[in-house]
Amino acid sequence: MKSKFNYWHWFLKGSGGKPGYRRIVNKWIFFHLAIGILLSTFVKIDLATSAKAVLLPLAGILIGLSFAWAGNAQALMQSKEIEDLSEHHEGGFVEYVFTYQTAILAILFTLVFWGLAGLNVFDKWLPKDDYPKIYFVIKTMLFTLSSLTIRECWHVVMGAQWMLLIQKEIRKRQNKK
Repeated sequence: MKSKFNYWHWFLKGSGGKPGYRRIVNKWIFFHLAIGILLSTFVKIDLATSAKAVLLPLAGILIGLSFAWAGNAQALMQSKEIEDLSEHHEGGFVEYVFTYQTAILAILFTLVFWGLAGLNVFDKWLPKDDYPKIYFVIKTMLFTLSSLTIRECWHVVMGAQWMLLIQKEIRKRQNKK
């Protein structure tokens, strides 16, 4: 039997709530795909140039932002109030921890693929002039991943803010008793 503390088990099956991949593969995936298609259509530079000029530096910002807020969230998750709250959440405390880990996974996954683009892997193996449809699909996937990663980074910030506000509300209610 798989441990409920196994990330991949949570990602594929869940811990009482929905599986973790459903946080990424949901109705918003179509929005991210639309962003990917639009950027692939209108950004005329090759993937290596895109990676070096904008997206790899942006990845550094996203990583810093997510790790900073994940640290804040980790401190909040260790509070009594959030522990108590997680008892009432489908999937329990594991749900909070692995949700943050999924955001970091999305960042790392996107960074690896843009890193490959920055190293000219796609431009050399599948030149845009020789394989225009495949190149367009790869470019679309990279921009789609980028859009999705920005959303996941935003969720890290929102999650930490949400826990901070909930913690404050729980303390306020406990003080009134």
